[in-house]
Amino acid sequence: MSEFENFEEMFAQSIGLTEPWRIEQAEYMHEERAVHIYVKARKTAKYPCPVCGEMLSRYDNEQERIWQHGDVVFFPCYVHCKRPRVKCPKCEKTHVVTAPWARKGSRYTLLFEAYAMLLAEKLPLEQARRFLRISHTSLTNIVAYWVKKRIAEDDLSDVMALCIDDTSFRRGQSYVTVVIDAAQRRVIDVEEGRSAQQVWDFSEKLEKKGGDCTKVTQVASDMSSAYISGIHDCFPNAQVVIDRFHVSQLMRNAMDEVRREEQGTKASRSRKSGKKLLMIPQGRMDKHQQEKLAKISKLYPKTGRAFRMVQAVDTVYKCSDIAQAITLFEQLYTWLRRSRLEPMKRVALTLRKHKTEILAYYFHRLTNAVAEGINSIIQAGKRKARGFATFRGFSTMIYLESAKLDFAPIPLFC
Repeated sequence: MSEFENFEEMFAQSIGLTEPWRIEQAEYMHEERAVHIYVKARKTAKYPCPVCGEMLSRYDNEQERIWQHGDVVFFPCYVHCKRPRVKCPKCEKTHVVTAPWARKGSRYTLLFEAYAMLLAEKLPLEQARRFLRISHTSLTNIVAYWVKKRIAEDDLSDVMALCIDDTSFRRGQSYVTVVIDAAQRRVIDVEEGRSAQQVWDFSEKLEKKGGDCTKVTQVASDMSSAYISGIHDCFPNAQVVIDRFHVSQLMRNAMDEVRREEQGTKASRSRKSGKKLLMIPQGRMDKHQQEKLAKISKLYPKTGRAFRMVQAVDTVYKCSDIAQAITLFEQLYTWLRRSRLEPMKRVALTLRKHKTEILAYYFHRLTNAVAEGINSIIQAGKRKARGFATFRGFSTMIYLESAKLDFAPIPLFC
């Protein structure tokens, strides 16, 4: 069998070594069942100052450091090096030269981090970290660094339509604002809280990343007055479009309030109360469900009337003609105001207040459907990324799952 002559050359390429860096030794430690690579830098070479970039002669060496590298034939692999230090007259400080195989402050090689990101995108973090044999904290730090870097480099110059929605962070009144590019169907910003300030903060980031607030022509949102005021202030040429699903949800919640008041506390909590049935659009009900609905409507006439009002909203949204939609909207408003059902009368006032934004749907056909879909991904991602207990971690997970970031060009492979 011939000798493996280019063994060290293979390792040098895997960690991106070039002159004046070279592999001094590579060995397999039987006791540890691990591979160790020893890297050395040429003493007489000049090295760039990591701060100002000036080429300087070596001053001395730091103590030996160790970086974890990708496995070699399933054995753990580690890179050892005493990096040179340079004394910079401009900075008036002594700096450790940056290693070409790792980013500053990391104890893992770039190839290892590239593999870690690949696993983090596909697997739950706990499972990924077991594959990599590192701690949960180490993996989340790697993921957070590369996600933050890619988000900072994101180009938002083509953004013209937005969806703004909130999602729950932790138990209680803890929310984050998620901003989505409606055209590309991806998350472009995550802000802590849900107020007009979060819209302002995003608008500043949009401008810094090449976007233009005056080019944003439409924004889908819920009926939050904070969001709407922020949109008007930050995007002067944008038409606010109230999401149709939030309108339907508002009506369904009012209908359920009518049901609970009519049925009473005890009956409204039973399985036979019809709560789940009344959430199904009438057009999707089968024959058995239609019969059950008829019985509930006869037994509880107020609930039956509220259900028909909810179905009327769908009729409004099915219109293809804006003039017809306006007519049906006014009819629905009148019906709700004269219904003698307090929850439905309150909804009527809300619909009247947001009439312009609701009817804007017929011009732009923009909804928060993409936001609702991404929200389901986010909620699933919360379970996948256990341990992200802070906003920084939670936002990192949202970007990782829904921002469609490209992690391929990690510097080693550029």
